[in-house]
Amino acid sequence: MLYKTASSYSIKTGLLLFSFLLSAQSAFEISNPELQGMSSEKLKILNDAMHKFVDNNDISAIQTAIVKNGKLIHFDSYGNSDISDQDSLENDDIFRIASMTKPIVSVALMMLHEEGKFKLNDPVYKYIPEFKNLTVKKRKKTKPVKNHVKVVDLLRHSAGLNFRGPEDYRKTINLTLEEYTKEAVKDPLKFEPGTTWWYSYATDICGYLIEVLSGEKLDDFLKNRIFDPLEMNDTFFELPAKKLDRLTTLYVVGDNKELVSFDSKANTPFKDKVILLNGSGGLLSTTEDYLKFSLMLLNNGSYKGQQLLNKETLDLMKFDHSQGLKYKKLAFGKKKGFGLGFEVVKEDGTKFGSKGTFGWGGMFGTYFRVDPKQNMIMIYMTQSFETYKLKIADIFRAHVYESLIQ
Repeated sequence: MLYKTASSYSIKTGLLLFSFLLSAQSAFEISNPELQGMSSEKLKILNDAMHKFVDNNDISAIQTAIVKNGKLIHFDSYGNSDISDQDSLENDDIFRIASMTKPIVSVALMMLHEEGKFKLNDPVYKYIPEFKNLTVKKRKKTKPVKNHVKVVDLLRHSAGLNFRGPEDYRKTINLTLEEYTKEAVKDPLKFEPGTTWWYSYATDICGYLIEVLSGEKLDDFLKNRIFDPLEMNDTFFELPAKKLDRLTTLYVVGDNKELVSFDSKANTPFKDKVILLNGSGGLLSTTEDYLKFSLMLLNNGSYKGQQLLNKETLDLMKFDHSQGLKYKKLAFGKKKGFGLGFEVVKEDGTKFGSKGTFGWGGMFGTYFRVDPKQNMIMIYMTQSFETYKLKIADIFRAHVYESLIQ
């Protein structure tokens, strides 16, 4: 299971409600929040605010976690992983993390950058020939591109590729990454490469580029280079049969504002043989596993004495590479920018966190942020479409920062 207790601390009634079994096999040590500079009372208010979304039937369940100074000071599971079965959300339940797949795949690609397998300004066609003769749609006309798509364009979402949602992926679910890539580039680009930030399926292409450069399938590369070293034992594209009972149900809001099951244990494609390894949003994971990945990022690429990525590479990823680009979707600006795989906060004193904070979220209601200045990680997981309308991220983040003891 998840955690071990700190030998000198007792978790008192009225502090955070750590409702889990304790085990010697642990990634994180539990600490009293006050010892790490956070208020237990304020964290109780955070819990109440998150629980309210479940009590109001806006979402089925929510799981929240905070690591401060390397210690777990908050972990809470509330609601039902499946409403119809009344299954309580457990601490090790598995979530579809959607676009929180992107930072993992981006890190994987930058590992190959460290090895000298490519340069950020290399044209993608150098490794994927189908990118040689792309077209772009301009004023209802299709013309050859003036600029070739570079690898950095894939990582920072300036390639001009289109956005693809769950229904788009279901149509291509039986394609390999190679087949998917060759099919996808037949569509005209939306913008001239390197000119405009536009959220897209570019990280799928990053996944295929990993396969081309490494000679390994994407799932094998991620397992060998990231998941195994980080002990992320519950992160994968394809759900093992023995773990099916831990999969949370994904909900969509129905016509009458009720929660309707969209993907469950009974009908999920994740239990079948997965062919399309969707680098943009195809991974399953747990809160514990993503805490481990986040801790590696916070510790400058290091985890339990292993250096997965150099500090210089992570600094490069956290730099705002969206400068000079136009914005057409999810606009950034003076306060926020986009690095190589995640959003970055550029100023102190904003609602987005400390300067240098970085992270991303997923369309099914998953969210993580790493704040190096506060030496802190915050994560929440739920499973419902369009949770952005509820502003859960803004409310969660605000309560986390309000819990800091000044």
